[in-house]
Amino acid sequence: MSHRRPCVFAKRLNWVIVAIALLASVGCGSRHTVPQGAPVDKDLERSNRAARTAFENGRIQQAAGLYRQSLAQAYLRDDLAAAVDAKYNLAVCLTLLESDPEALSLVVQAREELLRADQSVPGDILLLEATVRYRLGQLQEAWQLTENILQATDPIPAAVTSKTRFLRGLIAYDRGDSPKLKEEIAALAGSTSAVIVADRQELIGHLALSERGWDEAIRVFDEVAAIRRETLDYRGMVKALAKAGEACERAGRGAAASRRYLRAGQSTALQGNLDQAQIWLARAVQLADQVGDETLAQEARLQLTQLQKKQPAMSGDYASGKEGP
Repeated sequence: MSHRRPCVFAKRLNWVIVAIALLASVGCGSRHTVPQGAPVDKDLERSNRAARTAFENGRIQQAAGLYRQSLAQAYLRDDLAAAVDAKYNLAVCLTLLESDPEALSLVVQAREELLRADQSVPGDILLLEATVRYRLGQLQEAWQLTENILQATDPIPAAVTSKTRFLRGLIAYDRGDSPKLKEEIAALAGSTSAVIVADRQELIGHLALSERGWDEAIRVFDEVAAIRRETLDYRGMVKALAKAGEACERAGRGAAASRRYLRAGQSTALQGNLDQAQIWLARAVQLADQVGDETLAQEARLQLTQLQKKQPAMSGDYASGKEGP
């Protein structure tokens, strides 16, 4: 069966970029291209199908292993399209498992293999590379890739374009470039898609942070968290909660910040990102202690202690990665 679902990749990215979503925003689809009328390699189809099912059920470690099998089978077949698809899908899994350097290596290999074969590089591959580079702090390289996407002469899926704009907004915020951030906010205006509305609002929240508009930032990030929750993007939801907590903290509202960090930490722990969960829960404890809210501090401390006890048993597979697009 042939399926290539770039629109779902955009959902994966909301995790992610930068999702990481970027990249992410989150089931997940996969790149899988099969020439029409070509005989089917049942071993390749079987591993791809199993990998996709594992991914959609949050078993990311298992999905990564299965995509490695698909990659081996693609090389056995000397099948460039299948190898590129497998590398792309494996790279997505690795970003969610916080193995960004390996993910970057794979997606760069996929891009270079296409170029060596005199084939154009699809926008979703460039976007994934840009997202991973953003997560690794390579802002200039990530920005140039987004320029390449937007300047491409081949048609680009709308979902890739919107996620590219979102990533550019995040990069602009990190660079302290408010004019560029405002440009990307304007570029996302007018859509009725809940995902794009949430992306645009998240950029507005970042703009409010850059302009020290703490009340506006709190309001907007709380709104983004609610939209992400309704669209089942829990990774994006906790990122927005933590940003709302940051805005509360800057506004001097320690208890409100602590509550948001606590909520973000609880959800993130259940998603499996234990390191990030501990950071947010520890901050919740610290802030609650500072404002003298013993009940809140006790609840956050209990969550943190339970997480630290469970961490060896829970480490490994999870469906969401570190904070970022």
